Amino acid sequence: QTDVFVRDTVSGETSRVSVASDGSQANNGSNEASISANGRFVVFTSAASNLVAGDTNGQTDVFVRDTVSGETSRVSVASDGSQANRSSHQPSVSADGRLIAFVSDASNLAAGDTISTYDVFVRNTGSGETSRVSVDSGGNQAGPGFGSYRPSMSADGRSVAFFSQWPFFVAGDTNGVQDVFLKDLISGEITRVSVASDGSQSEFEGSFNPSISADGRFVAFSSEAPNLVAADTNNKRDIFVRDVVAGQTTRVSVATDGTQSNNTSDDPSLSADGRIVAFRSRASNLVAGDTNGQYDVFVRDTVSGETSRVSVAFDGSQTTSQSDIASVSADGRFVTFSSPAPNLVAADTNNAKDVFIFDRGSG
Repeated sequence: QTDVFVRDTVSGETSRVSVASDGSQANNGSNEASISANGRFVVFTSAASNLVAGDTNGQTDVFVRDTVSGETSRVSVASDGSQANRSSHQPSVSADGRLIAFVSDASNLAAGDTISTYDVFVRNTGSGETSRVSVDSGGNQAGPGFGSYRPSMSADGRSVAFFSQWPFFVAGDTNGVQDVFLKDLISGEITRVSVASDGSQSEFEGSFNPSISADGRFVAFSSEAPNLVAADTNNKRDIFVRDVVAGQTTRVSVATDGTQSNNTSDDPSLSADGRIVAFRSRASNLVAGDTNGQYDVFVRDTVSGETSRVSVAFDGSQTTSQSDIASVSADGRFVTFSSPAPNLVAADTNNAKDVFIFDRGSG
């Protein structure tokens, strides 16, 4: 089965976390991991029925593993502890591990959920409360067939970004495509972030896969909309960053000289302060010498304006296979990604997809 592991890059220790509290291994696959800032709490999804007692729903659930106490508990439950009647996925955890966002099409996790579609929920592991956040500012739910997906929880636990095609989360949403929204868990306010700097909504194409900064000020997302910034004429999916305080939207999937990409870019990951954005792209013109014709992982420094490729070997050699699933550390120094390429490190002979870490401080 697929398991979730944690690698301590300082001690060199690798441990399996997709296990029950007594150490029993899962009887089904586990994936979709998200980790707290100090590495203590690891959240993941699993179809296993033996990670916690009383798991009889036959669904994929969200779990959290406390790597210090060794306790594994189920997250995708209602406030009264009732297990979900449908599947749950895509967890994202706050820095302290207390708040966990996830999606589920279960109808029994929160009161008033009368439509079986994917919603975004937040579980407070301290209070035991589960709440639905993919509702408008008045608490009204989305209609049938209009799911909400890919939540990104801010480190401070106050904000959650997600995407949805539901047109009534905010007023004036008439574009008929997927948009990225930001929910303030304290005020209950929901805002649309996949808009241009002048507030114009995206045209023709949707916006997806948000990544949020630690304080919720910056939200990165991918979109093929041509009107979010000026001179967007490449007809490709790009990466944008929205500053919700300044009201500014910037395209970051560009070369250092500002040249727009000549191929698709997606799946952004944002550093804690919003300065560094990691993403994957098949573009060949973001950096010099990109001739491998593969998806590569790039980093954009939004302050210096530099774009660099990080899915390269220590000597700068480019990969012979695609790289993806980029994730940047809170301080922006380290970028992890996966790749089946055999030439990123010495003695890679397993002919399998591996996880790599690039140190931007040392190169």
